[in-house]
Amino acid sequence: MCGARPMAASATTIEEFTAIDPLETLEVFARRADMDAQRIDETELHVNLNGSWRDVGIWFAWRTEAQVLQIGAPLEMRVPKARAAEVYKLLALVNERLWFGHFDLNVEEGGIVYRNSAVLPVGQSIDDCQAEILLRGAMDAFERFYPAFNFAIWGGMAAEEALDAAVSDTAGTA
Repeated sequence: MCGARPMAASATTIEEFTAIDPLETLEVFARRADMDAQRIDETELHVNLNGSWRDVGIWFAWRTEAQVLQIGAPLEMRVPKARAAEVYKLLALVNERLWFGHFDLNVEEGGIVYRNSAVLPVGQSIDDCQAEILLRGAMDAFERFYPAFNFAIWGGMAAEEALDAAVSDTAGTA
């Protein structure tokens, strides 16, 4: 069971365990890898990475009470109401291609964000390998699908057309 005790085996609460801060692990990893990391407070960390299309700001939020590490990378492009229906279609097509994480659209603000999360066993943090996987997963999703959202929002393309123009999934081997 992932190193955690079964739920019914103990009445121990999360607060009784020594807190291991996954944000600290991420911050140390980012700094060792020469990434720009800024600790906002005890629950939030921002990491900036250089991308092919633009710099990518990835935020991490730690929720101790739920033992959940949340990850977000906003695309920083607003979806005009006239393009929202097509962007929703594109979101569905894009999310089908992601192995973990997803993109969503904040209806009120009109912004698109890549999101993911990791549930950690009580009293455990992440290691450098997991930190790299989380950062790489966000960055890969951002880099791969940013052009498709740009084509759909600003180029006026249909969802399928925008995805085809931006992504070429290879089949077979050469």
